[in-house]
Amino acid sequence: MAQPAASGSGRAIYLEMVRSFQAKPAAVYNAWTDLAHATGWWGPEGYIVPADRVSVDDREGGKYKACMVNTITGDERWWGGTLERLDPPDHLSMTQQWEEPDGTPASNLTLITVDLEPHNGGTQMTFRQGPFRGTEDRDGHEAGWSQSFHRLSNFLGRQK
Repeated sequence: MAQPAASGSGRAIYLEMVRSFQAKPAAVYNAWTDLAHATGWWGPEGYIVPADRVSVDDREGGKYKACMVNTITGDERWWGGTLERLDPPDHLSMTQQWEEPDGTPASNLTLITVDLEPHNGGTQMTFRQGPFRGTEDRDGHEAGWSQSFHRLSNFLGRQK
């Protein structure tokens, strides 16, 4: 598994978020890993991820790349990484790095882990990402992921 570099302060900065969904772990896992589903919820409010702007080699060690498009300005935010571990329906992990449109890295490399457990007839998801360069970077990701997970909850509700 790839290990992102530790932050320069000696103490790595990570984001951890726990969310509950009224869907089985397999449905939440599929929402993360199936491009037909992921484009329906990835990104914060005001962004879309067009299906033609996503590519993935859906296997451990496979690369992925995606683009969020601001629905008002048309601005694009590209990111990509490597699928590190796929253990359906309980766990997935991937690296993530913001990129310029040409693929040049535009941020440090982080590791995302998603753990899914049955909980009260649905799923409890524990999401972790890091290390971040600083708290401002982490907090920006937390705001974006919070909105994405709200969209994920709505997406899963429509799939029933």
